[in-house]
Amino acid sequence: MSKNLASKAVSGIKWGTASTVANAIMQIGYTAVMARLLSPDAFGLVALAGVVLRFGAYFANLGLNKAIVQKEELLPEHIRAAFTSSFILGAAFTGITWLAAPVAAVFFKNPDAIPVIRVMALMFLINGASSTAVSLMERNMQFKALSILETASYVISYLGAGVILAYLDFGVYSLIYATLLQFLIVSIGAYAVTRHNILFLFNWDAYKPLFAYGSRMSIISFLEFLTINLDTILIGRFLGEYKLGIYNRSRELVSQPMHMLTRTLIKVIFPSFSQMQSDNEKLGKAYLSSITLLAAIIIPICFGILVAAPEIVRILLGEKWSEAIPVLQILCLGIPLSFLTMFAGIICDAKAILNIKIILNIVLMVVIAVFFFALQGFGLLGFATAVVLAEFVKMGFYQKVMTDALGISYRQQVSAYLPGLINGCIVAVAIYMVSSLLNSFDVPFIVVLVAQIATGAVSLGVFTLLFPHKLLRNEISQILLKLGISEKTDSLYNRIIHKYKTYIIKEA
Repeated sequence: MSKNLASKAVSGIKWGTASTVANAIMQIGYTAVMARLLSPDAFGLVALAGVVLRFGAYFANLGLNKAIVQKEELLPEHIRAAFTSSFILGAAFTGITWLAAPVAAVFFKNPDAIPVIRVMALMFLINGASSTAVSLMERNMQFKALSILETASYVISYLGAGVILAYLDFGVYSLIYATLLQFLIVSIGAYAVTRHNILFLFNWDAYKPLFAYGSRMSIISFLEFLTINLDTILIGRFLGEYKLGIYNRSRELVSQPMHMLTRTLIKVIFPSFSQMQSDNEKLGKAYLSSITLLAAIIIPICFGILVAAPEIVRILLGEKWSEAIPVLQILCLGIPLSFLTMFAGIICDAKAILNIKIILNIVLMVVIAVFFFALQGFGLLGFATAVVLAEFVKMGFYQKVMTDALGISYRQQVSAYLPGLINGCIVAVAIYMVSSLLNSFDVPFIVVLVAQIATGAVSLGVFTLLFPHKLLRNEISQILLKLGISEKTDSLYNRIIHKYKTYIIKEA
């Protein structure tokens, strides 16, 4: 990776991390407020509509946003072609979704979904107008501007409009209007930054190289959509909107923090990997580094959420959501894997290894369906367990793909998870001990949750920075160097850590 590319990647991670922290804090507040202003049915309706819209989204863009980022040589006519097709397809799918809404309502046996789907269909039009501009910002690694834009739009749309509308009894539409407003703000802001040509172009020579990659990406994205949303589809179909609302909020409680942590990395890593797609050795090292570092954070957080689930649900959602506690705990065992295996998917996208992803997703859908129907007798907990089992199967599939594509052994890939697993067990035990102690004295839930967060943060920090696994220690040293810390400073850091460890051992 060149110094310029590395510098842009590091800058992107810095700004993305700042945006992630801000959005994570705001998401907690927004979730707590909206869960008290709205019922589980409202979240269930939006989840149903979201499935329908994501279904169309993979055809409304045809993978052109990924093609814009991945293509090594991008010409002005390619940008015009991408905008033309995205805008026209977005407008077309807005109309198609409006007309097809009753069909979706029949499938989910819920006529209340019709107006919700029709209003939310406007997202196709907004996305069609903005996807090219956003893709150009990602390609050019303008992550500072993108982070500022996303954070500002969240504040205005969700914390502003969304909460006010919910308070004024707009019900489910407070969630919908907030979402549409954020998309609109991002659309306007992205174009203001890139200012690309918006004149339509109808020349097949300009479309051909984009569609060659984008069409396969669209198929893969659609299959991934089915794989990811099969739980929502089946729960909505067989258990109804109330149970779906419980499941949706449970999944969001664990997946949103993971999404906040990884979304910046995804945006930075895909263009970075694409620019070194022909160097398998570098890609292999980058892949293992990404897994090691992210697993060391994601797995401990998920294990911590598992132990603290009763307090998290009662504080953030309220007493009426108590059914979500065991569902959340089960999902904490599988959700971290989905955010870690995505790096293997990014490698496939960057190297244009797309056919294997198509096959993999088809097989995985069958596996998920089998698990779901085998465990449906256990209700919502059975569906959650099926999700966890499917994630383990998916991890095995992707490890085989990475072995073939990059020559990385299974042992290397499994070892990358080890620091995270060790830290996760330590964090979980520490939080459990603190929780048991405080609950024995009938301490208020909010105090227990604060103590759990503090315990988890301190435990993770100590065993990540002071007593890291050797694999994690090597990765941290590399990050310090890439962030501009010289070998001399790094040596000083090592001496400080050594003295601090010696002090702790002596005191013990």
